[in-house]
Order: sequence, then structure tokens, then C-alpha cells
Amino acid sequence: MTRCAITECRDYTEKELDSALLRIIENTEFPEVNGKTVLVKPNILSDAPREKAITTDSRALSALLRYIREKGASKIIVGDSPGTQTGKLSARLSGIEEAIRENGAVLSDFREENRVHSIDGLNLPMASALDEADIVLSFAKFKTHQLMSATGSVKNMFGTIPGLNKSPLHFRYRTPESFAAFLMKIYQECHVDYAFIDAVIGMEGPGPGSGTPRHIGLLMGSANGYALDRAEAMIMGYASVPLIETAEKIQPGISEASFPLLHPSSLIIKDYIRIGEGKKGTFRSLVIGTVLNFFRRSSTDSRPRPSFDISKCKACSRCVNVCPAKALKIADGHVVFEKKKCIKCYCCHEMCPFDAIKIK
Repeated sequence: MTRCAITECRDYTEKELDSALLRIIENTEFPEVNGKTVLVKPNILSDAPREKAITTDSRALSALLRYIREKGASKIIVGDSPGTQTGKLSARLSGIEEAIRENGAVLSDFREENRVHSIDGLNLPMASALDEADIVLSFAKFKTHQLMSATGSVKNMFGTIPGLNKSPLHFRYRTPESFAAFLMKIYQECHVDYAFIDAVIGMEGPGPGSGTPRHIGLLMGSANGYALDRAEAMIMGYASVPLIETAEKIQPGISEASFPLLHPSSLIIKDYIRIGEGKKGTFRSLVIGTVLNFFRRSSTDSRPRPSFDISKCKACSRCVNVCPAKALKIADGHVVFEKKKCIKCYCCHEMCPFDAIKIK
């Protein structure tokens, strides 16, 4: 059985990160990188300062790159392509560009460097670095997610599809379950060898871009991304999340793993603010959560639609550009919403940099 390692990592100091990273690697099936080309895919949802906890922290990424380099990797590639990317990939404010430069890695802009892959009957552009790499690593961020409840190592690889090419896929796969099944195919196509989750500082509330940073004090890693994501969801206090529910239906046992260090059941954060919950975050217990999920997913579509705060809207058009249903437009200096067109994918909420969109 694959091992999933969870260990304490109290802060982002180099000593703390290096020690935690080594404990994880020594207690799991981390691949041999000597002489290999290694692709690392962090979460760069937007180039935000690291204190906002939107991206994989650059210091955690630097620790991994440093380890890979010292173990003899011949080349290290770090890349991503955010959903609203229309120009050159930026990772300067997050500190990720500096981490890449300091560790002798190269930055790959998946929007500019991609080739077509055939997945689920679709011809999709995906990062060409996937073909060049001998080893592929996912390095996600511990965050909630409005559509999928939690985002983690499997969904992180959705970023190998460049920029706005992601939007039509939300229109094709409209429910959390169908989207989860598609994410599984993307993850398989990426041939991910190992996954990490930066859980030193996570995000709770309306993630993955508008939530609140919260100190978790953990670093997580496994060769089994599904086991890692299941552990993340458990720590958040979810009874279940769409990705794991769907994955287990398709391939029973896919998220099973042993835990040589800390066990997620002993790390559950009872007051974590999960998707659909208020400030206290205690309404959905592990038992109640299962019942709520059952009724919510069994109904025709009881999921809430986004609402827009015109006073906060800056008419930046990010939500308009990313909306796969074309339900949004800019008029009179703010966004206008056609509710009947909305497919409740929440891409607009995910990409709004001004907290002008709520899901309620």
C-alpha cells in the first residue's frame, strides 16, 4: 500500500522546511531524480503575494527545488498557466520566479509551450513540459474550493491546460462529479509521480482565491495524489468531497494509503470554515456532512448562484473572460449577470481579484 506522510512544519523557515521535507521523503515512495528532468507544477492561481495563501508558498517550493537539485536532477522545470492568463505568465509577486532562479530551475509558461493531447474525445492543449519530463511532481496548496469543496494535488494538474482553454471544459463538465471524473483523466495523462501539499499556511472560507489564510502547520506528501487529497479533506473536516467520492466509484480503493507519521483523523480542524458554512464552521460535522452532500447532489441542482457586489466591481473583465456560459458582460462600469445562463461552475468567483463575487 502506498504511504502518505503528514508531518509538522510550523513555519516557512529554511530549517523547518528542509527537515519536514526530508521526513516526508524518507517515509514515502519518492522517485529517484538523479540525472532526470523534473517538472514541478505548483499552484499559481494568480501572482499574489504569498501572505494571501493563494499560491504554493515560494519558500516551500524553494525547499523542494533545492532538494531536487542536490539529489542530482539534470534539469528542473517549474510551470503553470492560470485560468485567466492572457499574457505572459507572471510569478514575481508570489516570489516563485525568484525561487526558480535561485535554484537553477527554468520557468515554463504553459500558455506558450504546449502541444495537443487527446483526452475523453477532446483535443486539448497541454504543457509540452509533460513530454520532456522524466519525473512529474504536483505541489498544491491546502485550500478550499467553491465547486469541488477542496482543491489539492489532483486538481492542481488542471493547470497544465493553458489559460482560457479551461473555460469550455467547465461548460462540458457542469457538475462536481462529472468535473471530478474529467480531472482524473487529466491527472492520469500527466503521469504524476509524486505530490506534495503546502499546508503550513492554508486557506479557509470561500477559496480558492477569496478565502482567509489560516495557519495549519503541516507539510504533506505521497506518491498517491488521491490519498493525499483525501487526507487534506479529512483534516479540513469534510465527510467527503466530490473528487474522492467520484474517484472511489470509478476505481474503488484508489485513495487508500498507510500513514507512517501523523494520521489525518487526529488532525481534524473542527472549526475550519468549509464551503457553504458560516464563521464557526461547525455546522457540517463528519456525520451531518454526508447527509447534506447526499441531498444536495441528489436534487436537480440546488447549488447557489454567484452574487455580485457592484460597489466592489472594478470592471476588470476577468470574470467575463473566464465565464464558459457567457453569462456575464460589462456595462455601465460594472459586471452584468444573466442568471438563466449560469451553470454554477464558479469560475468567476475563483478569478475575481476584488472579492466582488460571493456564492450564497
